[in-house]
Amino acid sequence: MNIHLTKQFTRIDTPLLPGHRFSRRDISAIRAALLLSGAISFGLIPGFTQADTLSEAAKSGTESAESRIQKLEQQIQLMAEQLQVMRAELSRGDQEHTLQDTATQPAAIAKTTAGSPVEATIKNGLVFRDATGDWSLRIYTRAQLDYRNFSPDEFSANTFSMRRARIGTIATFYDDFTLRIEGEYSESATKMNDGYLDYTHFKPAMVRLGQFKTMHGLERSQGAMDLNFMERAMTESLLGNVFDRGIMLHGAPLKGTYYNFAYVNGTGQNVDESNAKTDSKDWSLRAVGNLAQWAGWENSVIHLGGFHVQGKQAAGDFVPKVRTEGRGVEFFKTSPVTGNTERTLNGFESAVAYGPVKYQGEYIRANFNGAGFDRDMSAWYSSIQWLITGEHYADLYKNGAFTGIVPKNNFRYGNGGWGALEIGARYTRFDASDFNPVLANTATTVYADGANAWTLGMKWIFNPNAQLQWNYVHTDFDSPIMLNTKTDDHEDALNMRVQFDF
Repeated sequence: MNIHLTKQFTRIDTPLLPGHRFSRRDISAIRAALLLSGAISFGLIPGFTQADTLSEAAKSGTESAESRIQKLEQQIQLMAEQLQVMRAELSRGDQEHTLQDTATQPAAIAKTTAGSPVEATIKNGLVFRDATGDWSLRIYTRAQLDYRNFSPDEFSANTFSMRRARIGTIATFYDDFTLRIEGEYSESATKMNDGYLDYTHFKPAMVRLGQFKTMHGLERSQGAMDLNFMERAMTESLLGNVFDRGIMLHGAPLKGTYYNFAYVNGTGQNVDESNAKTDSKDWSLRAVGNLAQWAGWENSVIHLGGFHVQGKQAAGDFVPKVRTEGRGVEFFKTSPVTGNTERTLNGFESAVAYGPVKYQGEYIRANFNGAGFDRDMSAWYSSIQWLITGEHYADLYKNGAFTGIVPKNNFRYGNGGWGALEIGARYTRFDASDFNPVLANTATTVYADGANAWTLGMKWIFNPNAQLQWNYVHTDFDSPIMLNTKTDDHEDALNMRVQFDF
């Protein structure tokens, strides 16, 4: 397209046909021509005036003034129409070039800066990922806010409680390395839970170093945000420290199998080994299998397995204290034991799931053997869950444990989605009658050496990140306990939880 400036008019050689598009070069030329033409019209350029535009007509001397004015009006009208068309073309041209630039920009950036771009997504936490796939970083937060109501309330106060509030990060780099760090604020302390490095190249034998969860049994191996009920069963009390420091070998050597072998301090969370006289570590082995996966049965889980833990405990309060499953009164406690003691744990675990129904149970026995001291305690539970909304438990089973429930339809008010609804019941038995002679009874406090507990639960999962839970827990003690001048043989707890996991 050529644009000519004369003392008569600005002329555009390219016809303005329907569907015509100007190039970016054309648009720049048009803008320059319009600016120049406007400058001429307003007499901003010396030597060009409105009188000059009429010079040729005046020179003829044969045309009347009226004829010249009519021609001038026609030319002005034509120029106005051309300016309207050009204005529309300029607008469309800018939009098209903007869209083209936007469409090609990511490819251009990726081509010129390969490996540098960082992708960010918000799903199950905030995730940053390198475009080459060399590394990713996930930041997540978790919180559980509880309300607990007890009867008799002389044993435990009715209270709102921040059960857990966690923030953590998981970094994966070069496919084979995973670093995880998680801190927690709970009702009792601020502490670090996880702080470990995983080498995951060999799936049958992955290596974990640092501070991590001691995965003794099925319920312990499930995440705190993924439990069947608000609290684990009384079997949990026998297992000792939840987190410890050391090394663990774990993986899935065969289809449908999983194991973890750990060698740790045995001193617990955020504590290094410092006792040189009893510098003995805990070692543990857990092995499980899913028979349904071996048989190829879809929508099913038949989980069987067991674990063994052994280690030396220093003198003191190493015998566990036991609290009701409603997180109410502490009903079992022994006097401190003198001398070092060998602690041995053995457990058997099972789960059977078909479609939206699941059975789960565990039996655990603990033995404490030292100089003049050899006593046992045991606990077991049996539970059943039903996902009323039809989700399948087999979809949640991975590496020997069940993960959190993912609804078929997330809750959306007025849009047909109601999330997932689960109901369940659990029975637990705790027996430490072998420890009756060493109970820490006083004139004002009396403990029991055993208890039975029934738990009824309902869980409403709005989406994978938010849920409500209700639990009713009734506990019968083997003998009446006394605390705060109140003596009773049972406790009732009605608890509610709001949970967020993102």
